[in-house]
Amino acid sequence: MYVVKKLNHNAVLIDDNGVEKIAMGKGIGFSALASQPFDGRLADKFFTLDSREKTKRFSELTSQIPLEFIEFSEELIQLISSRISAPLDSNIYIALTDHIYFAIQRKTEDNQVTAIMVSEMKLLYPEEYQVATELVDLINHRYMTELGINEVGFITMHIINAELGERNSLNSLRIIEMTTMILHYLENQYQKSFDHKSLNYHRLMIHIKFLVKRLIYGEKTSAENFEFFNDSFKKSHTFKEASEIKEIIENKFDLSVDENEVIYLAIHLARIH
Repeated sequence: MYVVKKLNHNAVLIDDNGVEKIAMGKGIGFSALASQPFDGRLADKFFTLDSREKTKRFSELTSQIPLEFIEFSEELIQLISSRISAPLDSNIYIALTDHIYFAIQRKTEDNQVTAIMVSEMKLLYPEEYQVATELVDLINHRYMTELGINEVGFITMHIINAELGERNSLNSLRIIEMTTMILHYLENQYQKSFDHKSLNYHRLMIHIKFLVKRLIYGEKTSAENFEFFNDSFKKSHTFKEASEIKEIIENKFDLSVDENEVIYLAIHLARIH
């Protein structure tokens, strides 16, 4: 284990048998010299990201942000990991740490920048939204800030991005936009509001969300033999609705929807009738 680069007084980029890591600990950078051996016992913790590019970006971040904020952000990320079952991309250490640090510096919400689709995120990603709410409460309590609903929206989006392995929010927002559009279309078709707390609605919402995700990322469903669905099923009201949704997606978003996806969707639609 040897020093690659001193980042600041409390952070050092090291090489551990060919793996670059960021060692952090109070004052460990004072005596760190490039190419010299590094005593791992001096560090309080090590960060290992899954690519050199991420390690480089996190190194730049740690050279600019005080150790206290990086440690606090790590606490928050560990809380997220304990509540969210999906694995989180390591880019969250960069994106969320950077975001939280500057949010704390502002002290109050930036009313010039509004988090979009907050209500949609709350509906489609309730676990992520709840964790983000808790994180904002923790930030406000520790740093006497006055962050609110906008910040909940931004942090929710960071969590969603980490679940999807995205560096920015483009695909995350497309998933939210398309899923919301389909659910609104169905409510208009039925001329009623669904019970958003019902199990069948929850299942439908989850199915549509993952359908949209598969389409955006070009993922295919497993090959199923749906020949047992006869012509009467394909003439049913729910199959026609699913086919109309297929046309909307293909025309509005320029994405191809195969028949298996239409059948899966029709099955879920039948449950809410």
